[in-house]
Amino acid sequence: MIPTYNDPLGAVRQVIRTLWDGANLDCMLLPLNGKSETPGPEIIADPELIQAFNPFTPLMPFNAAQMIPELINQGEHTAAVLRPCELRTLRAMEAHGRLTTEKLITVCVDCLGTLPADEFTWRAQRKGSPKGLAQEALQFAPQGGIIPYRYRAACQICESAQALEADINLGVIGMPVRQYLLLKIKNTVLAQYFQGSEQIPLDEILVAQHQRVTARLAERGQSTRSRLFRGLEGSLPADIDHLVEPLQNCDDCRSCLEVCPICTSDYPQRDSEGNYVREDVMSWLVSCSGCGMCEQACPKHLPLTIIFGHIQAQLAEI
Repeated sequence: MIPTYNDPLGAVRQVIRTLWDGANLDCMLLPLNGKSETPGPEIIADPELIQAFNPFTPLMPFNAAQMIPELINQGEHTAAVLRPCELRTLRAMEAHGRLTTEKLITVCVDCLGTLPADEFTWRAQRKGSPKGLAQEALQFAPQGGIIPYRYRAACQICESAQALEADINLGVIGMPVRQYLLLKIKNTVLAQYFQGSEQIPLDEILVAQHQRVTARLAERGQSTRSRLFRGLEGSLPADIDHLVEPLQNCDDCRSCLEVCPICTSDYPQRDSEGNYVREDVMSWLVSCSGCGMCEQACPKHLPLTIIFGHIQAQLAEI
């Protein structure tokens, strides 16, 4: 555990700066406060910009995994800070065989949920700045976040908001963030970078609390997913074939495909008659990380997170 001294964001920024210096990074992908009113992920080559880094801003304008190919082409030593769903997306992109991240250091932070863009803008204006929303999210981290109905649909049904499988994982959910954060490091090579930083032994009670709250969030996501499935049962496609058919009727929109990082590695193709290849659509949906970017981009406002999740569950059984 690392002490925060009533400044959890400052403590997280110090972790990132320690990593930058220890790994001698060339560049890094970070969610920044940004110069505009719309924060988002950016690739930086100047470590001083870490002071604008804020992983708790409740906005996800796009899935940052789509920027990883650009990132790893910009330097020999690179790192990326990702949300759990973005990390799952990155692993899926690797599984499609179009990307290798052997030299990339991944950092994941527990996700406290994200708002729809218009909701974020409205609430940020009420708070005075996006920084106020990030502070509010952190304030409720010990309880697992704010009331979830404010969040995007993908966040409401998320079953894994915990940072788990990155090289460096930062735990905030269920933690007394004004006192401590959890720092989980994958191997001894990376751990050496943090030997000089202030750390304290694990408090097993706090670790158990972290696990208990993250498990409760996962159960809540599953419960919400099941409830929405039941509510849409009559209108959900029965199987993959019944999904491919309405995709054909989306004209040439392709908004859901264009924003999906999986499609940057393996774009669903059409056959000679203009129909989507069934196997391509299956491969796409099996890899879905549940980030919800497709629903966010859909001009018809279709509940794509639930629709695709429903089909993905069927394909998983197969």
